[in-house]
Amino acid sequence: MTAGGETFGAGRGARIQPLEEGDPTDLGTYTLLGRLAAGGMGRIYLARSRGDGSLAAVKTLLAEGYIGDVDRRRFAREVKIARRAEGVRTARVLDADPEAERPWMATEYVPAPSVSELVRRAGPLTGTAARWVTRGALEALVELHRQDIVHRDVKPQNLLLELSGPRLIDFGISHAADLTRTQLTLGTLAFTSPEQARGEPSTAASDVYSLGATLFHLAVGRSPYPPDTEMLLLLTYVAEADTDLAGLPDELGPVVRACLALSPEDRPSAEELLERFAFELAEMPTAPDAGGWLPTPWTRLIEGYARQGRALTADPRAEAPEDEERTRVLREKTQDGTAATQVLREAPETETAHGDPARTEAEGPSRTGVAAEAEAPSRTNAATPTPADHPGISGGARVLVRSVQAVMASLLLLLAGGAAYGYYWYSQADNSDATDRAFDAVATGDCVTTDLDFEHGWTDEAPRTADCRTATNAPWRVIAREKGGLVERCMGGDGAMAWTRQSGAGMVSLCLERRFTNGECVLGPEPTDNAVLQVMPIIGDTVFATTVDCSGTPPRGRAVLRVVTSAQVERGCPEEAVVQYRFTERGRLLCLALV
Repeated sequence: MTAGGETFGAGRGARIQPLEEGDPTDLGTYTLLGRLAAGGMGRIYLARSRGDGSLAAVKTLLAEGYIGDVDRRRFAREVKIARRAEGVRTARVLDADPEAERPWMATEYVPAPSVSELVRRAGPLTGTAARWVTRGALEALVELHRQDIVHRDVKPQNLLLELSGPRLIDFGISHAADLTRTQLTLGTLAFTSPEQARGEPSTAASDVYSLGATLFHLAVGRSPYPPDTEMLLLLTYVAEADTDLAGLPDELGPVVRACLALSPEDRPSAEELLERFAFELAEMPTAPDAGGWLPTPWTRLIEGYARQGRALTADPRAEAPEDEERTRVLREKTQDGTAATQVLREAPETETAHGDPARTEAEGPSRTGVAAEAEAPSRTNAATPTPADHPGISGGARVLVRSVQAVMASLLLLLAGGAAYGYYWYSQADNSDATDRAFDAVATGDCVTTDLDFEHGWTDEAPRTADCRTATNAPWRVIAREKGGLVERCMGGDGAMAWTRQSGAGMVSLCLERRFTNGECVLGPEPTDNAVLQVMPIIGDTVFATTVDCSGTPPRGRAVLRVVTSAQVERGCPEEAVVQYRFTERGRLLCLALV
């Protein structure tokens, strides 16, 4: 296979795809060799320095279409934090130009698989080997926290493992501690801390929780929550640290449980954990060489990546893999003849190492030098779920029935640069002029009859507008729109949902708020003993948007709630309301009564 003049063939290691029409051949002082990953909003390329010939992973922002000022600021912020985060356990930034016509950042290319891939393909890791990997991750966190950087997306996919130890990558949604915000980060939900899931500020303790979840995955092969949990229940489990630790080896139990404490104050610091792991490893027999504690299946996979990296560095015509065991790439022709790429994943878990081909579109190509392309779920002819879709709700309810993978693949879109907070449903380009015109015609203040079901996305390919004064079946109102970028005010959660379309005509982003009708019933969190329950934005956005039959039976941990009123904050809720949700930015107060 040819990529930018260099030839790649069969082998083992990272998957590298050829450059396609429209890809640049050079960025800065780097010659692009092939694609490591691609998403709807950016791409990661394998590149070679024209100076010393070294390899780099070059990330671009918005490889197609107009690049707005907001996107540039986010990308520049990621570059700044990635530079600060340089250390032996992270990927070093080599060069960057956020102000270029096509902003880019070159990072050290790490030829190594992710811990996620290693667990999936070579099995879990326990004992001394698990401690050794965790110690390396802790070394990275300690250095970050000393610089007041909170990573916010620690998970198995973001740990690349070389024989010399792990590298913590992806600073797309990291932040400096003095820039803490209260929105949920868009990292993988199963590895998110409870405070992040509740929309509270993330701190260094949040990283410790995520590391504990990662260590559990490393040792057991799954996340620390009940398997096959649908999205709403998983949100509840994460927010309450309601874990399922079955299968956790006894020797790791005390550390994992301490990391997964509900209260951040009850968790040990990364520095305390590092001291503990370093002491325990010092008591173990010395490993014969770097990575010597790892089992053979792990070292074979790691060595395959390393061999590929050495070959690519030494010989521009060296082979790169076509690993059909992981991914098959099919190309089809769209209406205008351009190639459309569909990635078919063989494994149930997405991967995130350099070139690992299944980083979901939900998270987007946000890692530092690492990402992957994922297929966007089709919205064409999407059917509204029926009661049969969920046995717990009867009577024609429209319900939220989703797996974590599906939600992360189509509901939450973390764009390149990684700092987009809020909830996005991304409309893949279908090269339809009519669809583009429909998006262009939508104005701020319009109401939309198109509804949102969380199984398939928006129920129409393009927005259908209506007069807000007369429409009785228009559940959404457009509060802002942006041509050529994202609606910044839609990135703070607060009950808003964005509908973004990217096509050859550029990007259009709509920010919509839910219109509630007094007397309608919605699916919400089960009320506690408190008279008033403050609901965090992510649950508010996903749960309260779902209309259900008032006589239906909710799933476990949920309640059917009747809308009493959606009023101004100063009016307050009537006594019958047991749940309130404050839309802080727009002055609304949603009052709900338990049915």
